[in-house]
Amino acid sequence: MIIQKKRIFNISPYILHIAEGSKIIVGIPNLPKFSSSLVRIGFSEPYESGQSILPASIGPVSRYNAEGKEIIHKDQQMETAYRQVDWKWKEWDGTWHSKIVDVPYQRYPRTFIEPPSVELSIVKSSDGELILTSPLFEKNEKDMELLTHTVNLLLELFGECQFFTKALETIIKTPLRRLNWTVLPQGEMPWEQFKKEIDPIVKNAPEGNRKVLYYRLEVVNSLKPDFRAIGTGGFHGYIVHGFTKKKIYVLESMYYGNATYIFDEDWEELSQMTKAQILNESLQKARVVHRESWEEKFKEIIVREGQRT
Repeated sequence: MIIQKKRIFNISPYILHIAEGSKIIVGIPNLPKFSSSLVRIGFSEPYESGQSILPASIGPVSRYNAEGKEIIHKDQQMETAYRQVDWKWKEWDGTWHSKIVDVPYQRYPRTFIEPPSVELSIVKSSDGELILTSPLFEKNEKDMELLTHTVNLLLELFGECQFFTKALETIIKTPLRRLNWTVLPQGEMPWEQFKKEIDPIVKNAPEGNRKVLYYRLEVVNSLKPDFRAIGTGGFHGYIVHGFTKKKIYVLESMYYGNATYIFDEDWEELSQMTKAQILNESLQKARVVHRESWEEKFKEIIVREGQRT
């Protein structure tokens, strides 16, 4: 059955023909028809079996899938939160100065909902056709919510999708190669050179946030990492700095109000993890919140971890 809608709210009528407990994959065949949409979410030609990516955010469903969402509790009392800004002031002699400061403001409490982080993969079916597919689901009560989200994700990205229940063995056994990162030339890189690489990303941020973003990335770069990777698709806005001899990798986000994540995983392992796995607190060596004390705490952790190797 092909579903051609903008969105569905109840998936049950679409899977009545599938037996309870059966394995299900959602996807689309005929990839040439959807070539422009595939490029838009992060794939590039030539398409090959095994390519996998967290799709880029192009609408509310894919944005939630990649970035999560917040529930704002307007029925509760407001709380104090902080935003970092570039504060400028003028001295008596006419010279201007600036520094990054925390500015408090009042807002309603919020609950963050983790992103589902559903990745899409290109696989070859038993008859040799390339198909774009979701992860494997099972028809049961537990998987219904995520299955519905996945259908809506494909409808937003491509305008249609269908269920695959045959030839699943071929699809499931396909080894995946994630395309979520673009690795830059390795070795130390002067700030001005690295700044040119990240300019297109930072300039997508609100103008008031850009200097704060440049500041954090320049601080990381000043410690002379020898590895860098820039996120693509649903990882757009994320940058990895690596200190390979120390086996330390730093994940920095362009998104406002995030934090800096520090890992001691090998890059090959880290690059093949899903976004949900990477942001899972159990995998992080450390997490440094973006506040005024960020630079001091971050440098302290890098120095300390480096001494252990």
